[in-house]
This record gives sequence, C-alpha cells and structure tokens, in this order.
Amino acid sequence: MNTDLAEIAARIAAPGKGILAADESTGTIGKRLEKVGLANEEPIRRAYREIYMTTPGLGKYVSGVIMFKETLGQSTAAGKPFVQCLKEQGIAPGI
Repeated sequence: MNTDLAEIAARIAAPGKGILAADESTGTIGKRLEKVGLANEEPIRRAYREIYMTTPGLGKYVSGVIMFKETLGQSTAAGKPFVQCLKEQGIAPGI
C-alpha cells in the first residue's frame, strides 16, 4: 500500500502540473452561477462542471482534481462519470 501511495503522490507532484481545486460547495458555486443569471440547481452545476472535467488536454497541465462530494457522483450529459473522464486523462480525482 505504501508503494501505491508513493506512486500516486509522485504522479500528483509531477513537474509542470498542478492541482485543480474544483471543490466548490453548492453555496459557493451558487454565487458564481447567480452572477451570470443562472439558477443554483443540480443540472446546471453538473453542466458547468462538465466543461472543465472534459476539457481536451487537461491532463497535460493538471495532475489531480479536488472534487466536492456532489461532483464525485456526477456524470457527463452522455452518462460518463466525471471520475472516469479524469482518470482517462491520467488525472487523479479526490475529495
């Protein structure tokens, strides 16, 4: 188990990459949505998060994503879990 943890830590700390803090609570993301005239509803939060969870090439620059509890269980409009989208780009999802 220590080897797995060391490998994950090394991957997250890869040179030239960073960690995306996408752990906005429903209240915090609601304020962001309100500023652009959108309701703080789950389908809108999911669509907003899908934009960056599925950005092509994200894995070139991001090694890990800190997710909010709600986000961990969300999927794209096509049904692919966000966690899977991140893993496919070599990004470690976490909470």
